[in-house]
Amino acid sequence: MQDREDSQDARLNARPLIHYRTRGGTAEGWGSVLRLAAFASYCHGENDAESTFFVEGPATVVAYLQERGFAVVRLETGITPEEEARVLAEHPHAEYAFVELTDITPDRQAVQRAHADRLVVFDDLCAQIYDADLVVCGQGLPNHANRHLSSARTRFLVGYDHFLCRPEFLPYADRERSYRDQLERVLVTLGGGRYDVGYTKAALALAQVQEERGTPLQTTFVLGYDEREELRDELRVILPDAEILGGVHTFDQLLWGSDLVIGSAGYTKLEAAITRTPQIMMSMQWHQLPLASIFAACTGVTDVGHVAYVQPGWLATQVRALESVDERRELGESMRSVVDGRGFERVHAAVFETSEEDSCSETAA
Repeated sequence: MQDREDSQDARLNARPLIHYRTRGGTAEGWGSVLRLAAFASYCHGENDAESTFFVEGPATVVAYLQERGFAVVRLETGITPEEEARVLAEHPHAEYAFVELTDITPDRQAVQRAHADRLVVFDDLCAQIYDADLVVCGQGLPNHANRHLSSARTRFLVGYDHFLCRPEFLPYADRERSYRDQLERVLVTLGGGRYDVGYTKAALALAQVQEERGTPLQTTFVLGYDEREELRDELRVILPDAEILGGVHTFDQLLWGSDLVIGSAGYTKLEAAITRTPQIMMSMQWHQLPLASIFAACTGVTDVGHVAYVQPGWLATQVRALESVDERRELGESMRSVVDGRGFERVHAAVFETSEEDSCSETAA
């Protein structure tokens, strides 16, 4: 009995071991990696946690995580659940596993559950059947058909209040925002995947707007952390004076300083909302379509649809519609009304405060 109590005390006093599982790079974009890394940093600060990332992706993804001080286990792209189970078996059992994957199927959840006491799934679509302790959806999806198919123990946190907004954006939430009388600075950021067609269409649209105005726009492209020299060359032909960047550590400042952002319908729209930066949304992946339509209905943001069907001329028309400072101001304030950026706090409390209560109950019992 004493040995059991000593073991419980040691575990409660030890640094929690947390596994993070995701993938990223040119195939799927960088959103999941960036968000999960930011949340891991937050947990480390709050819990003094020991963190290990298990990640599919190129060397740039691994380097990004290692530069932020995380231990990284690089998984083979397309790894099967059975192969992943063998990898996890070589590492210590974790107190928590946080997973963000587009294919977090029940068999992948089972692998994670076998190697962690608690499983938390970040999933913007809630399109799976879940056997997790917690599923977090930071989007505005009002209804999820699979809830009734999921395990009774699975709790759901759904809505923009649970969006995992990176901490650097928080200072902008209540800062007074001013809007230029003229549309001068446009930011184009569609994600770090192979979204060349979207960047090219945006460049063609902005070139058309410039030609009609007779005055230039200060355009900045953020392409992501992977080298895309061929795309850079193509964009320079269309907009020779544009600034073309790779991965940046000052994305919040770029958003704050822009009059308009042409951005993806995933996380970018919510970061733009925090900074009250008017946006035109373009869905880069099919699963973003419902996320875009709901956000557009809530805020009035223009949704131009999936990148495959966007025409540069139509996109140019939407840019011209936001040349009015009154239109941009109204849109920026409307976007800000749906998200406050404090999702980290809420999700952390839901995970760790509940865990502490459960531990106390178990010890008391």
